[in-house]
Amino acid sequence: MTLYSPAPRQASRLLALVASLLGVAGMFGCSHPRTIVVVSRSMAFFVPGDATPNPAITVHTGERLLLELRNEDGPGILHDLAIDPLNVATGLLLPGQEARVTFTAPDRPGPLEYYCRPHALTMRGILNVVAP
Repeated sequence: MTLYSPAPRQASRLLALVASLLGVAGMFGCSHPRTIVVVSRSMAFFVPGDATPNPAITVHTGERLLLELRNEDGPGILHDLAIDPLNVATGLLLPGQEARVTFTAPDRPGPLEYYCRPHALTMRGILNVVAP
C-alpha cells in the first residue's frame, strides 16, 4: 500500500493554505462565547448552583461572553442587568422573561460593577476580569 505524499513544494502550498484558512476563521470569531446565566429573584441576582446573592462573576480578559438574564421574581417586578463601562445592558424584563446580551470582556484585568437599574441599591455585584 502506497500513501500519497505530496512533493515538498505542494506540501508547503498546502500548509500555507491551511494556515490562511485558519487565520480567516479566527478573524470572523468562529469560537462560541461562554454563556453566563444570571437569575433575578427575591430582589437579588443569583447564578444557578450558587445560593450567594449578587455573586462575584469571574471572566477572562478578552473573553467572548453571552450573558443570559432570567427574571424569576414576583408579579410586576421588572429587572434588568447593566455593566456601564462596557455599555452592556439588557432591556427591562417582566417576570418569566429572559434576555441575552453578547459582549467581550475588556483587555485589562480589574473589577466592574453589574447592577439592576431599577433596584441599584440592593441588586449589584462585581464582574471580576482576570488574566487567563
